[in-house]
Amino acid sequence: MKTGINFISFRSYQGTEIFAVHLLSELISIDKHGTYIIFGSKHLPDQMKLKAGNTSLETVHLNPENTISMGLYQQIILPVKLTAKGIKQFYAPLPSVPVLYPGKKIITIHDCSYDRFDEYKSTLSRLYIKSMYIAGKYFCDTIITDSNFAKEELISLYHMKPDRIKVIYPGIPALPQVDEAFINTTKMQFNITRPYFLYVGITRPRKNLPGLLKAFKLFMNKHGGMQLVLAGKIDTSFINIKKETHALGIEDNVVQTDFVSDKQKAALYRGSICLVFPSYYEGFGIPVIEAQSLGTPVLTSNTSSLPEAAGGGALYINPYDTDDIAGGMEKLLGSELRNKIIQKGFKNVERFSWKQAALQLLSILNPQ
Repeated sequence: MKTGINFISFRSYQGTEIFAVHLLSELISIDKHGTYIIFGSKHLPDQMKLKAGNTSLETVHLNPENTISMGLYQQIILPVKLTAKGIKQFYAPLPSVPVLYPGKKIITIHDCSYDRFDEYKSTLSRLYIKSMYIAGKYFCDTIITDSNFAKEELISLYHMKPDRIKVIYPGIPALPQVDEAFINTTKMQFNITRPYFLYVGITRPRKNLPGLLKAFKLFMNKHGGMQLVLAGKIDTSFINIKKETHALGIEDNVVQTDFVSDKQKAALYRGSICLVFPSYYEGFGIPVIEAQSLGTPVLTSNTSSLPEAAGGGALYINPYDTDDIAGGMEKLLGSELRNKIIQKGFKNVERFSWKQAALQLLSILNPQ
């Protein structure tokens, strides 16, 4: 059967894109009888250009940052193309539904963070995202989400029918093996000269970076000579880290790496004291299981999906309490607790597999 895949909106390589490419790579390798036609713009990251005998890439000539043109294409032109190509079902690993397409429609909604936090770039993007969630409710056959927490959010906020929502846990992104030499090289590259705590992710309000910086300031008042490394694309739309650190007097102790490769990210995990991930809200929290898989202790929030994702392999804190975050950082300086958290983290990640996730998706695409 022909299946269309929607990669049109993807133009970077972060959490949602990592989920999509790992899930689809595994699905395509498992399903030897299906044919997959991937729709992506000319801005599609190279990591997402899946190459296999049963796939093809249909390049869409539009700018994903132009909400109007992207919306018009996906709602008017795309349904025509899907029908003309004989595509019987369409999967979008994000909430983007071509409502006029008559075939089976499946989407992934990772969370309801846009309802809980004001993270829209514009009024137009807010209206488009909200409309896609509502369209998903009324026009999709199945909605996939990352956690039971996210499922309950969709039921609570959008009154979606529980039996149409399927929870598929992500697997662990495959990060390269790194040796001590590369870890040291990476530290030098980013001017990391002292023991450091690591945050991996974007700088949206739900990520609680102002709280993390304030907690690090409290920690530094008791334990000098440390660094905090923020790994991820620099985006000043919601918070200017340089201004925040300057105001707190910790600018010399905070490193922003900007975008890092998978190999650099693995090195940063491996070289850190721990991952500090004090989000207010997550639909899952992939950095948590990435860190656990590499033997990096995890300090994370006791809110949203994070206890569901991290299981027993984390030290939990209240993200609304900077003293609690700072206290957790202090606790993970001790080797005994660190070792316990590391071992429990290794045990926790045994629950997650891209193959298992792909088989669940395949059962939705091709039910027996």
